[in-house]
Amino acid sequence: MKWACASCTLRWPAAAFIHDGLADSICALCRTHQISGPDFANPASQLFAQGTGLTYGGGDQTTGTPLAFTKAARRQAEGLADSYAAAPPAVRQALPAAAFADQLWTMLQTPPAAWPSGDLPTVLAAWGYPVQQLFDQNTLDLTTRQYIRETYHHVCQYCGRYGNSVDHMNPVSISADNTIANLTLACAECNQLKGDMPYTEFVRIDAATAPLKTDLCRLEKVQRTFKAQVTSLQAQLAALTHQAADPAAPGANVLRQQIKMAQDLLDQAKSDSKHISAQRAAYVHSQWAVAQYQEETRTWE
Repeated sequence: MKWACASCTLRWPAAAFIHDGLADSICALCRTHQISGPDFANPASQLFAQGTGLTYGGGDQTTGTPLAFTKAARRQAEGLADSYAAAPPAVRQALPAAAFADQLWTMLQTPPAAWPSGDLPTVLAAWGYPVQQLFDQNTLDLTTRQYIRETYHHVCQYCGRYGNSVDHMNPVSISADNTIANLTLACAECNQLKGDMPYTEFVRIDAATAPLKTDLCRLEKVQRTFKAQVTSLQAQLAALTHQAADPAAPGANVLRQQIKMAQDLLDQAKSDSKHISAQRAAYVHSQWAVAQYQEETRTWE
């Protein structure tokens, strides 16, 4: 589900508007560039907040100045954002999300006639990020990707959680191997954590984090349970208030309290998972740094 940001006017997934218990009137891109949500009214966000028990973070009237684009320009900018989100991990490592957001924001402040045209690799090159080779070397057709996902039943082969990222066990940048034999399935976190690390080194180092991965799998199940509960309760609340045409319909406040309780438990599970993931990442990165230092030392001996 997407709706338009009241400031930049681009359409974004719902997650771009939700933060800190708020359904904001502006997207994450505008928020990180010092745009104030209360300066903009967004009926879509307001309706979503009413139906889900979230607090509406926008204003009742727009006092700020929205960006003005033609439909074609909006589609061009939205297409860049969607393409970046679907780009290979190596591309997102070369150009982190924050840097991409800054480049996109800078582009939006200029007339569309001055925007670079073409696909994502062409635009990134125009921005000073020549990463075409990262797209080419990691290119896999949809049939191959789906084959790997079905082969491993959408289970990350590194940690055991849900996986949807097809990973080159030995990075193509090192092995030049883009065959199925060099492919496995990973979750987004493990894919990013492994980065360009050789497969055998990553597996060796990551083996020591087995207890942490067990906790991460457990917390994933907990999050799935509470997320389903929140979604169900939000649907009940939306149906109740819609049928009664009254946000304060009998039983609505009870449902809101239940939503808050389930959401708090979900947030706690997410926080615990984030903390454990940070511990695991710190260990893996430190041990990889040690391994690289030892290899460099042997090279100079």
